[in-house]
Amino acid sequence: MKLNIQTVNFSMKSPLSAYIQKRINKFSTYYNRIIGVDLYLILDNQSDQQNKRVEVRVQIPGDDIIVTKQSDTFEKAIDLVASAAERSLVSRKEKTRLV
Repeated sequence: MKLNIQTVNFSMKSPLSAYIQKRINKFSTYYNRIIGVDLYLILDNQSDQQNKRVEVRVQIPGDDIIVTKQSDTFEKAIDLVASAAERSLVSRKEKTRLV
């Protein structure tokens, strides 16, 4: 699985990168045919409290899974995105199992 991380309007520190690696690598336990993951960390309007947005695109055979969440910290937003993507991967795996 290939992980591509892009940041918009800020530069990322290594602890956040390690946290992302650890959290996204769990995707392979839910669905084993993942081609790659694109993760976008976006810092929106600076005056708003909930200004950190995370978008993830999980590339799998067929349709891609795209999830977007917003929070007051990147860690919380990453957790929200990862849990939503994991639920989508589990449901996709169950659908392919039934076919």
